[in-house]
Amino acid sequence: MLLHDLFKRQNAVTNRRSVRVVPARCPLQLVLRLFLFSMLPGCYLDAPPSSPEVISERLSALLVDPDPDMRRTSTEALGKIGHRSATVGLLSALNDHDARVRAAAAFSLGRLGGGDGVTSLVRHLADPAETVRTASALALGELERSPGREAQIVEALHHPDSSVRIAASRALLGLESISFSDDLVGALRDSNAMVRQGIVAALGETGDARVLPYFLALLRTDIAPGVRSEAAFRLGKVGDERVLADLEVVASTDSDQGVRGWARWAIHQAMQSRGFDSGK
Repeated sequence: MLLHDLFKRQNAVTNRRSVRVVPARCPLQLVLRLFLFSMLPGCYLDAPPSSPEVISERLSALLVDPDPDMRRTSTEALGKIGHRSATVGLLSALNDHDARVRAAAAFSLGRLGGGDGVTSLVRHLADPAETVRTASALALGELERSPGREAQIVEALHHPDSSVRIAASRALLGLESISFSDDLVGALRDSNAMVRQGIVAALGETGDARVLPYFLALLRTDIAPGVRSEAAFRLGKVGDERVLADLEVVASTDSDQGVRGWARWAIHQAMQSRGFDSGK
């Protein structure tokens, strides 16, 4: 959808007089550089407002358009502009009946980067559409750091729906820092292997040495190769020579080729971190 189409529809919605149409070259000129809809040569544009705030206001008016494609396009455009005045409209769009609009709203809130959308985005980790859950998880990692953000995401790890818990584990990985906690340790016993693997990754990002016994236990006993592989990888990242004996056993006896390969990689990393070279 080209920019001039957006403004034409907005004029129809608000019953304003049409703006004079002037010819302009589209690529990378004027306000078009704010959009991905500006790559056709020789098109015509309604003369756009000069202020990003005014553009955001006009696009926000299209979030109630009856055409879901128009709502989605407007939502995406608001994220590209990135003006904080669009926050209220985007939060409303998170509740749109069309999943494509909700996903676009989540991505755009992440682009805006403010802290106002934390609670709403965490709530949409439980959205019925996987695309919205994924978009919300990614967006949470882009928002400004706030005291309650991590706690709200961790709370979602207790949701009865495994798809919500998976989304929550992905959201944790997007944060700039993660705290070691009993809730995360408890989530290592989740019935869903994808949740367990995501929590291993999240705990690995804490940099806390208390993760070692939990990772070693999973490496030896978890039934899912993906979880065992993640545990081996994270043990290699920690680089503690105390885990070498366990890794060597896994590298030679694990039933899964991928797990054995990651265990060998982790051994090499652990030895390098202590100034040894496993190749000598």
